Amino acid sequence: MSLTISPLPSLTLLGNAALLQQPALALFCSSQAPAGVLLRTHDLAQRWRHAARVLMGGFQSIVEQEALTVLLTGTAPVVVWLARSMVQQPPAPLRAALAAQRLLLVSPFPTGVQRQSAATAQVRNRRCALHADAVLIAHAAPGGKVEALALELLAAGKQVYTLDHPANAILVARGAMIMAE
Repeated sequence: MSLTISPLPSLTLLGNAALLQQPALALFCSSQAPAGVLLRTHDLAQRWRHAARVLMGGFQSIVEQEALTVLLTGTAPVVVWLARSMVQQPPAPLRAALAAQRLLLVSPFPTGVQRQSAATAQVRNRRCALHADAVLIAHAAPGGKVEALALELLAAGKQVYTLDHPANAILVARGAMIMAE
């Protein structure tokens, strides 16, 4: 398997770059999420794992990681946005999807940003959301960074979805649509 890392203006890519040109749904979730949100997101990922639509995100929170794990068991195309510079050797669970040309790793950071931080995660999430056609906020903790991103996206007119869960009432009140399950 031969993989090449190619830069785009301010993006470094590893994998199938054509995935950035396809319609995509970005997934975000606060690190602290109710159990019901994890279960619903897992169920959605089960349905999406053989879908043609690109799913993208940082896949950093527990809910996001669970979704990625499920997606990697299927055939769905996935774009993973990194909160640091590009890795030279992707983790083992990602290699089969890279070889199958259904995965793209994206870094919006120059070489030398070796560690992710809260600040780099915010940059990553914003860039990912801007590339997506629509965004699913599985859960946004009140006052948290994911909530701030969701409100910013809603104010900008981005199509934002959330899960039907009482903890997401604030997002719905601010204009997020309920994701059909």
